[in-house]
Amino acid sequence: MKRNTSFKILYLTLPLILSPLTSGEESSNSLKIGFGSCVDEDKPQVIWKALEKENLNDFFFMGDNVYGDLDSGELTNMWPAYAKQEENFPAWLKNLKPLAIWDDHDYGLNDGGSEYTLKKEAQKLFLDFWKIDKKDDRHNQEGIYFSENRKIKDKKILLIGLDTRYFRSPLEGEKRNYQSTTDVSKTILGMEQWEWLENKFQEEVDIIILASSIQVLATNHGFEKWSNFPHEKEKLLSLIKEFRKPVVLVSGDRHKAGIYKQENLYELTSSSLNKPLPKWLVAVWDETDPLLLGTMHYDMNYGVINIDSSGTVNIDLKDEKGNILEAVEFDI
Repeated sequence: MKRNTSFKILYLTLPLILSPLTSGEESSNSLKIGFGSCVDEDKPQVIWKALEKENLNDFFFMGDNVYGDLDSGELTNMWPAYAKQEENFPAWLKNLKPLAIWDDHDYGLNDGGSEYTLKKEAQKLFLDFWKIDKKDDRHNQEGIYFSENRKIKDKKILLIGLDTRYFRSPLEGEKRNYQSTTDVSKTILGMEQWEWLENKFQEEVDIIILASSIQVLATNHGFEKWSNFPHEKEKLLSLIKEFRKPVVLVSGDRHKAGIYKQENLYELTSSSLNKPLPKWLVAVWDETDPLLLGTMHYDMNYGVINIDSSGTVNIDLKDEKGNILEAVEFDI
């Protein structure tokens, strides 16, 4: 009771932020969406200068949008972290309709999942920070998963943000060396979110951009990833394959960045916006992956997906100055 009381006092004394101004749901020529993750409210955020020059229609925050978690799991630091982050965001970014999912550091518990006891309170803080409309389903459901539709002339685009925290079963193994479970009762998305996602894949659209805070395709590391729940990963990949139209995966979390490909499925991992790994740690944790195209990138970065009216899709990974690090192109 004492914990909840202090939480409420803290919450009520801080201002709400970010105006829910709409970005262009329909563009005559193209749709350009920026992506990024892992942005520390206590560190400089020079990367917004390069992103402003992109003239984006949308920017998608893919988790760890603040670092407000505490080892204890208490939420007393979360709203001050949000309030400070609001001061960091430039005006042009605030004028875009917020697209955001969370990862562990804005969820409230490092590597946390369904066991986190303050997840409902964390969800309220998250929705209030991003000022999600009170009529939005996220205010009446468990978890922060959502979808939005965009259109470019006759091309229909579906944006999906998954919640890989709220329902996720406990991990197996030790931190930094998590193991693949053989327990098929364990889940990442939970029953209700899975049902919702399957219904979304029935929509008549030309391409889906699917955001997961943790990596889907990567296998060659011991951190959090869909491969820790192989039956859940297979279920997702089967759903994507049955869709028979292009799907692009986007993810964050890793403080590393790259583009992965499995058959005709691409995944853009963009991390981090301002919290790169120290150079000495890069030397220790340098990694590759059989599905990685090009190389892994460790400095500050962001992603851009551009879809034009002819159906050409460009996926770019860029550094903090806007230089292209990796790029792929395909047609819808």
